[in-house]
Amino acid sequence: MEGSLMALRQWPEETRKRLLLKVPVLKLPARNLEACLEAVAGSNHEQRSDVVRRVLASVYPGFDEKRAFRALVAPTLTRLHFARSAPPYFRLAPNGRIWKQLDRESKASFVSLVLFDFALVRLRLPREFLPPLGTLRDAARELGDKMIDRVRGLDVLLRYYFPKLLNGENRLPFTAARSDLFTKPNDELLELFVSSMPRARITAIDEVRYAVMNKVLSKATIASSFVVDEWLKVAIRSGIIAASRAAFATIESLIMEGYAINTVTLRPKV
Repeated sequence: MEGSLMALRQWPEETRKRLLLKVPVLKLPARNLEACLEAVAGSNHEQRSDVVRRVLASVYPGFDEKRAFRALVAPTLTRLHFARSAPPYFRLAPNGRIWKQLDRESKASFVSLVLFDFALVRLRLPREFLPPLGTLRDAARELGDKMIDRVRGLDVLLRYYFPKLLNGENRLPFTAARSDLFTKPNDELLELFVSSMPRARITAIDEVRYAVMNKVLSKATIASSFVVDEWLKVAIRSGIIAASRAAFATIESLIMEGYAINTVTLRPKV
């Protein structure tokens, strides 16, 4: 513990503050995350009202919609790309759609992978802030109670799921994909997107994420949407796919060089 605190203190206070301000407030308790995913996945018609009913019945009996669903469930699942809210629908997003395909043993490991990719790849947090090297709570300790409250939710999720990581004790029939697998264009990256996307058709960014994740899953490799986003950026910069800038960012947008991207197109000549 003392060693991890010393490692954290090597980061200047202002740097730690800047990094931790990127952490969203996530209030869903770690023990309830997968139960809420089950509630979303079990809704045949993906109606928001049905998902709310299932969450209140199976996860939060006695709570109302505002206290449970709008405050706890929806913000956490959408931030982590497990679900999308588009009233009157609340449906699984790329990470949730892959999670639904996995067996029970693999599901918890995938949730763990998503959480650590969210922290390391999406938020760019240092490894020293995360288990097993440290905690977000320790990184925020000298920055005041408000900062501790801000990072508490993600910190608890990371510590709860850390033992379930793919490269931990569980030996699963999957290889965890790395964000730096493609740092520059090559034939493998080209084939991945050509085989995953329709040619010359505008496709929503979430559909591309899922198609690529599903493709690599068929090869016994498991990737989170946050890792696929890094591959998308390489494909966009290299001209494999064309991106359409959006007027404003949404929860599902790919953020690249300060711009929001909601749709992409596979170039017809690649």
